Amino acid sequence: MKRVLLIGSELGKGGAERSISLLSYYLQQTGYDVTLAILSGKDREKFYKTCDKVVFIDPPEHNGIWGKIQAWRYRLSKVKALKKETKADVSISFLEGPDYVNAMTKGSEKVVLSIRGSKMHDKVISGSKGQLRKKVLIPVFYRKADEIVCVTNALADEMQRHFGISANKLRTIYNFYEREDIIARSNDALTADEAKIFSKPVIITSGRLHVAKEHDKLIRILQKLKHSTDARLMILGDGELREPLIKLCEQLGLKPYGWNGHYEHADVYFMGFQQNAFKFYRHSRLFALASSWEGFPNVLAEALICHIPVVSTDCYTGPREILDVKDLTPVQVTAPVRGEVGSLMPMLDTINEEKTKLWAKEIEYWLNASQPDEAAFEKLLQRFTLDAMLQQWKAVIEN
Repeated sequence: MKRVLLIGSELGKGGAERSISLLSYYLQQTGYDVTLAILSGKDREKFYKTCDKVVFIDPPEHNGIWGKIQAWRYRLSKVKALKKETKADVSISFLEGPDYVNAMTKGSEKVVLSIRGSKMHDKVISGSKGQLRKKVLIPVFYRKADEIVCVTNALADEMQRHFGISANKLRTIYNFYEREDIIARSNDALTADEAKIFSKPVIITSGRLHVAKEHDKLIRILQKLKHSTDARLMILGDGELREPLIKLCEQLGLKPYGWNGHYEHADVYFMGFQQNAFKFYRHSRLFALASSWEGFPNVLAEALICHIPVVSTDCYTGPREILDVKDLTPVQVTAPVRGEVGSLMPMLDTINEEKTKLWAKEIEYWLNASQPDEAAFEKLLQRFTLDAMLQQWKAVIEN
């Protein structure tokens, strides 16, 4: 059986970290000799299952440009040595930094890079450094790969059209999910205080409190919705925008509450990171995703696994493919596209009175609608089964 080296940035709570951790675990379960290399070396806390062999590449502390160069040289030398030590047949990396390291240390092994999010629509990739990445680093180093796995078809199209990557090198593999585990955890009991939150209809969202997630827009939409429906917004996740979002609630006349395990009446609940988000999904009436850009938003698929309807921006990329909305032009939707289990909605990177009303009206529809048939959820979810996705990853390794 072949030897596989997986290269990631860190063991964190994010979607890419989840995917590479679980992939390492299940490839090992399948019989491969798997090593997971983590380049940051700082956070050793595991949030997800991994393979047995996890190696941390600890770069030296660095300051300034020269320090960063030294840290990169250190990572490159360590990964190159690790490839020889493990006698890797295939090396697979997730995210841009690890992708560069993987490509730059290419030897006789098959090098596979995995694109987890848009390079063209990520607003963080900006300025002169962003242009360097888009115009030089990505085209040069990604072309060195033997194969590039994209998490959506839209990302594969982006790599071909904007970065000149040959279609022969590209393939799409969706994320997979431990459905039985998610369903079992969704059935965990709420505490008495948690249950009180759901005495009113709850709209739930989950994600890092970051500019990409547009939580502020959901708060504004909730204020509009309050004119007709006494609903609550529950936000799962931590991040640098927590305090500004709390202040926004106060400015809009909404009561925020930073969850500490004890119930208080509020309009917006900031729950922080939750080890088991799924029990909150299960009791919510609707999941909302307001992101301006994504890769393949796990939270959206996980909400569907918990059989709750969703409303999501038609952001680049992920929601359109998860909801299997077809026969639309590439242009983002300007009006709701309603399906059996949710709606694809206009973007929220900018917001006005008309768009706020549009979102509030669609959310109100789903809050009052009958629960969708289970078969409708299952029709979408059969595309993300663990077995099917593992077979596709095995094809990458064995080809």
